[in-house]
Amino acid sequence: MLTKMMNRIKELNDAIPGILLIDLIYLIIGELLILLFFPDKRMGVVGFLAGIIYSVFATFHMSFRIRKIVFGHANTSKTLLIGYFIRFAVMLVLFAVLYLLNMGDLLCAIAGMFSMKVSAYLQPFTNKILSQKRKVRKWEAQ
Repeated sequence: MLTKMMNRIKELNDAIPGILLIDLIYLIIGELLILLFFPDKRMGVVGFLAGIIYSVFATFHMSFRIRKIVFGHANTSKTLLIGYFIRFAVMLVLFAVLYLLNMGDLLCAIAGMFSMKVSAYLQPFTNKILSQKRKVRKWEAQ
């Protein structure tokens, strides 16, 4: 089942598995740092997790939008602009929920959202490492 899901994700965008791996590592490191150094641990942990979840949502949403443009021949400007406003609205709702319900720290949520930038910059390196592991597995299987 996991293999089937990964194949579906790769069909959408071949870079997403590496991005998700980096997001997971970023989540673990960030949560550990919050648990060690943040005064209000619960608020920090929830805010950071919410930011990471938003980052994953935005990654998939952008991939769907790009796929719609490339394969669906949609209007580029209109599709990207609508996608931007959808992601912006989701981010505002996330901030409103965290703030109004006093569920999580907004600065930690922003730090979690930065996982999108970190994963975008580190994805080429992760992709190289993952492709080398695939080659080794294929060689060992032969």
